[in-house]
Amino acid sequence: MKSIVKLITLSSILFLLFNLTNCTNEQKEDKKISSISPKLDSPKTKTRAIKKKVAAKAYYYRNLASISKGKSALSLKDIANIKDKKVNLVVLYEANAPWAHIFSTGRFEITGDDRLNGLMDSYDLEIIQQFVIDDSNEGIVIEAKTQLDNPVETAREISMVDHVLMVHIKELPALKEEGTANREK
Repeated sequence: MKSIVKLITLSSILFLLFNLTNCTNEQKEDKKISSISPKLDSPKTKTRAIKKKVAAKAYYYRNLASISKGKSALSLKDIANIKDKKVNLVVLYEANAPWAHIFSTGRFEITGDDRLNGLMDSYDLEIIQQFVIDDSNEGIVIEAKTQLDNPVETAREISMVDHVLMVHIKELPALKEEGTANREK
């Protein structure tokens, strides 16, 4: 009888210890998550230090064309349709690209590649966002300061820069005018 009482007491103590350690582990995980959140919201995020994926909003815009190493499967009709649209370029590149290391400082004005910097200057482009896809791939969103005359040619030239995997031409959604609010009820 005494052995049964000792067994029940021992099992109760083990059960309480298990629950206590489980609760403290959950609190530690919550602290880790809360310490990463401010880093993700910061404009000077060091993306190489954070493993969490951060999606660029512009990456989800409608894709008009994809160009890889200077080649695309576009028809003349598709090219003509792209010329009239306001677009952003989403450049996917290898995470170990030497010219992209400057992005970890939070500076997007220039890259570490003279050819890409020259293209950015000649086409009047600016990098507006940098994002991580996975451990081996990252991307940048490039916006034209003025309307691009030939976005396909611009994307083709950027796609031939070293370590660039692909350039997507993304259509920007049309902005609604402020005076045309929906008044239906």
